[in-house]
Amino acid sequence: MNLDIGRVRWRDLLSFNSIEQHIILDNTLCHPRQTEPVMASVRILMPLISSPRRLFVARADHRLLGYALFREGALDQRWVVESVGAAMGIYAAGPVWEELLKHGVIAAGLEGVKRLYAGIPATSPVRTAARRTGFVPYASEVVHVAEKATRRPAGREIARPQRPADLWAVHQLYTSVVPKQVQYAEALTSQCWDVPRKRQLGGYGCQAWLVEEGHQIVAYARVDSRPDAHLLSVLARPDRRVVAEDLLATVMSRLAVESPRPVYCHLRGYQAELSHLLEDAGFQPEGSRDLHVKYTTSPSRVPAVESVVFTADVKEPSVHRVPTFLQGPPADPSSDTVGG
Repeated sequence: MNLDIGRVRWRDLLSFNSIEQHIILDNTLCHPRQTEPVMASVRILMPLISSPRRLFVARADHRLLGYALFREGALDQRWVVESVGAAMGIYAAGPVWEELLKHGVIAAGLEGVKRLYAGIPATSPVRTAARRTGFVPYASEVVHVAEKATRRPAGREIARPQRPADLWAVHQLYTSVVPKQVQYAEALTSQCWDVPRKRQLGGYGCQAWLVEEGHQIVAYARVDSRPDAHLLSVLARPDRRVVAEDLLATVMSRLAVESPRPVYCHLRGYQAELSHLLEDAGFQPEGSRDLHVKYTTSPSRVPAVESVVFTADVKEPSVHRVPTFLQGPPADPSSDTVGG
């Protein structure tokens, strides 16, 4: 089948009704309506609206067969695969998704993007297409969800709100608790922990709390809010997990005074020991997935060895020449031997 893959066009909007299979990969990290291809297409195609999304579609015989939706992240233009869809009938959609992902990787590279990310459950049909495209897993996580935040029993008041001067200390906590291979894959800088001072309207916003001991941060919690959900992330030093319980109690109590909405927490595999603290706080595991990364450029890890040829300017030996120390000192013109 000869596929015509390109960016979405206005005439593709009605064809999205034929898409039978929609798979949302980033369902908890973005608003569900934003992952719908029609709404995403309208925002992308509007001339006066700037959209962080890229939507590519696959066509054949004047028929729309599939799509892949990417979101440009706020950090160094990284792209995230948000959703894919296909209308293949009895045929497998994997080859169409594979070509769409390949096209997205090439388009990202042309825009200067170095990394693309995708969170894919182990049972998802997109997994094979992503692996064949070059996406490799670098971490696993379990998604926990609480129906709403409830006020927890008051613990020790050891947590305080994050301040602008805490960025570097929070990043130091991240580098001390996260495996090196994950740090290399995520390539985060201290700026990613910044919390906007101004509270956003419409249910959007960001808050963060931390526990500090001896001028070092030992536990950190961040909540990114949107109208339909709160997204919680937690970091804690392995030798100070006990303070994470008090930190969670503070966070859930603060969220309980806001409008009720689900609270999601993506707990990484290297943080599995925090799962019982989340369950005590009212969370339940909802599903798991593997985090994948695709590099558009791969740095060389083998040092380049360049052979340099040095040319020695050596004259051919001559039988008429003898070492200079055997020739003796130059003759004195005033000596008696001159002319004699």
